[in-house]
Amino acid sequence: MRFLRALRIFGAVLIGIGLLGFGASFLAPSSMIVAFGVRALAGLKVISFGVSGIGALSLVSGTIPAVAMSVQNRNQNRLLENKREMERKRFDEYAHDSLNPAKTRIRFEQLRAHNPKLNGLINRCVGQMDRIDAYQARHRSLIEANEAIYLSDTIEVVDECERRMCLNFRNIINCCILVEDAGGVEDLDHATVEHSLKDNEEELNAVATLLRYSVAYINNYNRNGVSDRRELDAWLKIMKASMGENHEKNL
Repeated sequence: MRFLRALRIFGAVLIGIGLLGFGASFLAPSSMIVAFGVRALAGLKVISFGVSGIGALSLVSGTIPAVAMSVQNRNQNRLLENKREMERKRFDEYAHDSLNPAKTRIRFEQLRAHNPKLNGLINRCVGQMDRIDAYQARHRSLIEANEAIYLSDTIEVVDECERRMCLNFRNIINCCILVEDAGGVEDLDHATVEHSLKDNEEELNAVATLLRYSVAYINNYNRNGVSDRRELDAWLKIMKASMGENHEKNL
């Protein structure tokens, strides 16, 4: 930038000198024409024209790159500000709905982008989210394919399991905030992280068991027209009781 500024100043000075030369050659009195001769004044015009041309070229050479750099810097600053605004918006969206699975995924990706050292931990979390999504999809598909609206209460329990998992993910995200911009995973509260992941594994195992009971119940119903819900209801009762216990722990 200093070089370009110096080039612009140099060009402006040369243009000034050239204009002075032009002015002197055109406004020269008769005495100067007699003293220096017509050829000398014509040469002065040529020299002035050349100096002005070099000055103009220098001025343009120093101005165009400077303008281009200024525009580029302005665009980069605008993009950076837009990115920061999007980041702030996403932070706000997650803060106001931290049990939302989609926003939880977005928050994990933000953490991954800011500190690649968290990649392994985030992969474990996202893997658990993928598994609960798969269980939800299978459960809904099972009920819709068999028109088993009598098992709609099981869907509510599975959705509640996902919300409870997001609560554990929130605890993990809280730990990751301390090392979001720098630091290694050794600075994490590993006890909280591992406890939260273990709780989520228990939720996933419970949902998998519920899916097996639901399949068995529907198959019996399809074969016989009736089916015993006692095992299924017993497992639902266990899951709901566990949810109540864990809710009290988190209060």
